[in-house]
Amino acid sequence: MQGGKSVAEMAREMGVTRSYFTRVLRLSFLAPTILRAIVLGRQPPSVSASTLTADTRFPILWKDQLAQLGFA
Repeated sequence: MQGGKSVAEMAREMGVTRSYFTRVLRLSFLAPTILRAIVLGRQPPSVSASTLTADTRFPILWKDQLAQLGFA
């Protein structure tokens, strides 16, 4: 990979598995509305760290993420 580090290299530097690093990295693509609600503690009861990292293949469209996670 030219000019950057691979996911495996970044995971190794952080001392975590590639799988875990990838799951956490994907959370950065959540809708700002979802992230704000989580920071403020206003997320639906079904949304927890465990549920968010169990399956991080969220829809690309933010409105679809909101619906899937129970915000809409």
